Amino acid sequence: MTLLTPHLILVALAALWTLIAATVLLILLSHALRRGRSRHREELDRRARPLVVRFALAEEDDPALEGTLARASGAFGDRVDERLLSVLETLRGDSRERIVALLVDRGHPPRLRRRARSRRTTVRAAALRRLGQLALPTDEDLIRGATADPSPVVAAIAIRAAASYPGRASVAAALERLRGRGEVPALVVVTSLIAQGAASADALAAIREGLVDPSSRVRAACAQTLGELTSTADAAALGRLLRRDPTPGVQLAAATALERVGRASAVPALLDGTRSPWGPVRTHSLLALLALPREVTAAALAEVARRPDPLLTPLLAAQPAPPSPEAHP
Repeated sequence: MTLLTPHLILVALAALWTLIAATVLLILLSHALRRGRSRHREELDRRARPLVVRFALAEEDDPALEGTLARASGAFGDRVDERLLSVLETLRGDSRERIVALLVDRGHPPRLRRRARSRRTTVRAAALRRLGQLALPTDEDLIRGATADPSPVVAAIAIRAAASYPGRASVAAALERLRGRGEVPALVVVTSLIAQGAASADALAAIREGLVDPSSRVRAACAQTLGELTSTADAAALGRLLRRDPTPGVQLAAATALERVGRASAVPALLDGTRSPWGPVRTHSLLALLALPREVTAAALAEVARRPDPLLTPLLAAQPAPPSPEAHP
């Protein structure tokens, strides 16, 4: 049996304190390295930012400045790329095209395409987001194909990026993801559809066709999109969806959309919606009625008021009374 002699105890304590001191030293060195890298990156950013801003806002070509940015390499070149990509999100027209051309000249797209096929989820997602910002025609199939990526994170990024290529095929790719197991949030798909529907008549037609899709998630997303696009031409179709669809979520999406795009022709459907067994559908149907002029909803609102409803009665009571007609001599 080993005895703990004073000598062994001193040796153990010395080893322990040596280990603690080495750990503290490593932590301090790691912190110093991180601070050094951060300061170096900030210094490079300070150099790159004004050059990129000048290039983006220039009204005339500046070959010297463009050459400086095109030749930037190493860590400074990486910061130039980051600055160029960050301003790309805020630019339109000629300024945007000039930034894209410079990034292409710097060989950025081929690097992003390689990264978009990486095994690492975060690398693929970041590359696809950047490719979507560039919106080069060459990458349309790559981005659209990535909407079927096994990773929900990558698929969500690809669906957002697909909005840069509005059209029937991109709408179909986004909606196809909704028919799966629901890993991609519906809001991501709706955001992409809104951008596409606003930019392309073909995309808008495909969204309208989604109102009769077999998938309830697709029908709900398309109804929500049409409401956000304030497409009053679709009020009748949304009214039919509210009246006939068997899924509460779809009815709710249709009623909510009609709050923004309702027309007099939708009043019968909205009145039916106020009789729904699902509270949120009743509530939003009434809100849609209240959003319309009183002269077209007076009879419907009077009927709702005659029915006792713990959800709708307080909403009606909170509405200001319609102005009484002035007496004329």
